[in-house]
Formats: sequence, C-alpha cells, structure tokens
Amino acid sequence: MTKFINSEFAASKATRNERKQIARPEESSATERAVASLRRSLGKDLKKSDNKERQITKAINDTMPEFIAAMEEEVLAPFFFSLERLATSANRRRIASHPLRSDIVDEMHEEADEEDALAAEEAERVAAEEEKRNAAHDEKKTVKPTPQAEASDGSSSE
Repeated sequence: MTKFINSEFAASKATRNERKQIARPEESSATERAVASLRRSLGKDLKKSDNKERQITKAINDTMPEFIAAMEEEVLAPFFFSLERLATSANRRRIASHPLRSDIVDEMHEEADEEDALAAEEAERVAAEEEKRNAAHDEKKTVKPTPQAEASDGSSSE
C-alpha cells in the first residue's frame, strides 16, 4: 500500500466529502431571513406594478365607449381607421362592426393598402437598382489591367 505523510489524506471518500461540507460556511438564519424578505419584497413590487398596469388598462377600457360616443362625426372615421390599422386582423374585424364606424373607413383602408403596395414596389425597385450599382462597382474593382495591356498601350503611344 501507499504510505501517506498525513493519514487524513488516506481517509475514505465519505470522510473527505464530510470535511468539504464543514469547510463551507453554512447560511445563518439571519441570511435566510434576509433572502426571504428580499423575495417577498420583489414579489410585492412585481404584483404592485402589474396591478397598476391592469388598473390603467381597465380605466381606459371603461372610458372608451363614452369617448367614442362623444366624438364628432369628422373625427370618428380617422379614429376608427387608426385604431384598425394598429389592431390585429381579428380585432380589426371586430372593431369594424362597431355601430358608430362609418363605411368611409373601408375606403380609407383600401387607399392605404394601395399606398403601402406602391411604397413596397418602390422600395424593391430602389433595392434592385442599388444592388445593380454595387455589382457594377464590384466588377470594376476586380478588373485590373494586365501587363500585356499596359505594354500594348505604351507601344501605341510611341
């Protein structure tokens, strides 16, 4: 068998693990209480901010019908148009069924969709032109005069 200088090093694995546990400081009850207090505090803050956001949303939702009813006719169409443009497609269909929404909003959406399509086509055209310019520029960079071409240029000038 191997002889060790210190007999503690020859201890069993269980004994060595036990020594490691002793070497690590244990959490005191004060530390545990402080961590638990911090967790409770963070949880309360999170609940508080979440509750505040829900209250704001509820207040807006509760007031919106009166707000829409109080709007003048010339403001209703742009309001519904803007609201529907921001909404998801499902919500857009729901908003479109509102009794105060006029049919002109559908025309506004058609015009906006056409403008969006034209803008997308223009953006594609500009991108294609830019790509062509970059390709031509890259081609000019890669074409270098050869020594033969330089020699023939020099002989013609003589």
